[in-house]
Amino acid sequence: MNDHRDDAVTVCGLEVRVHSGDRPYAEALPAVRGLDLTVPTGRVTAMVGANGAGKTTALRAITGALPFSAGSLEVVGTALGPARVRPPEGVASVPDIAAHPRHWTARHLARLRDEALPVFATARFEELLTAFGLPHDRELRSLSRGQAAQLGLAAALAQDPRLLVLDEPFAHLDPLARTDMIDVLREYMSREDRTLLLATHDLEGMERFADYLVVLDRGVDVLSGDIESLREEFLLCELENLHAAPALVGATSTGLGTRALIAVDDAVGLPPTASLRRPDVSEIVTHLLRAARDGAATPRRTAR
Repeated sequence: MNDHRDDAVTVCGLEVRVHSGDRPYAEALPAVRGLDLTVPTGRVTAMVGANGAGKTTALRAITGALPFSAGSLEVVGTALGPARVRPPEGVASVPDIAAHPRHWTARHLARLRDEALPVFATARFEELLTAFGLPHDRELRSLSRGQAAQLGLAAALAQDPRLLVLDEPFAHLDPLARTDMIDVLREYMSREDRTLLLATHDLEGMERFADYLVVLDRGVDVLSGDIESLREEFLLCELENLHAAPALVGATSTGLGTRALIAVDDAVGLPPTASLRRPDVSEIVTHLLRAARDGAATPRRTAR
């Protein structure tokens, strides 16, 4: 049994039901169902999955923005009740789409948070605005989505949170802005008691930035673990005959045959014509999600 005392987030059997956007009066359906996962303290955890996998719903429950219907949830040492709809102390988040009034400016946002939050460093907020090249007095409606993401991050970091939760933080950033944001996040993570949890489709560079991976599919944790350990557990296999290796994970046809993941222990019996190499993060995620989509069993492990 895993010891979760050092985990920033512990989720057990979580179910979260949400209403469909086009059928608001219909019965709420589970977007997260029986979810078990942990987010280790002091790590950068990337939560990945296809559209509709439940990433945003899970993050909103973890940050107290959504109630949940079953299971248990502990965040930075606080057990959250099912009906809680406010952030736990020590947690800050940046959603994919902010809900601030569009006529506000960054100064309005700073004033509100300074009045509403127990900890908000206005000087740090303004310092980050300058670092990101963001205007202090321009209405939010005039900002690009990338600038809005930077603004949200500046406001969140000014709270000095123990847990920072980001939903698709790099989705609308150009390469330079993306690099600047990662540099700021690296600075945040320089303290051992800080934890970063982010949902992302952008796997490029995550192998060098994130060090823990959670793969979701249809509201369930398919696999989670330390990224380097996961890369050591799997090989990317290419071979001509699909039936020569029944333990393949997420197999797909290529012009030269079949490509798939295979656990290192299962690779012993492969034919000598098989090509093997270490997979990158994107390849691990792609093949695991393909296996989940096809209803195939995946080697669900937690590598700590």
